[in-house]
Amino acid sequence: MFAEHKLTSDVSMPVYMDCSATTPIDPRVVALVTDIMKHQYGNPSSETHLWGICAKELLEVARKQVARVVDAMASEVVFTSGSTESNNIAILGLAEHAKSIGKNHII
Repeated sequence: MFAEHKLTSDVSMPVYMDCSATTPIDPRVVALVTDIMKHQYGNPSSETHLWGICAKELLEVARKQVARVVDAMASEVVFTSGSTESNNIAILGLAEHAKSIGKNHII
């Protein structure tokens, strides 16, 4: 699982190859997320105050950026809190579709 990566002519260390579980974060992303968490920490669902309004605007910018990368419409991009929520949404959506066409199980 570990590939060796030379740091210098004398030192080597393993390279993480299991990006299915987690992925190294681009330093630009770390900087942006850190800045937002420090200075723009509103709840995008709370649009009754400036923090929420700003957070909603940032969320929509991110949605458009992701949509552009995956060649989708921004309205098709859904952010979730993690893999379990994502899997449940996909499975429940598939189950609903299957039921609408007369199928009653998912393999």
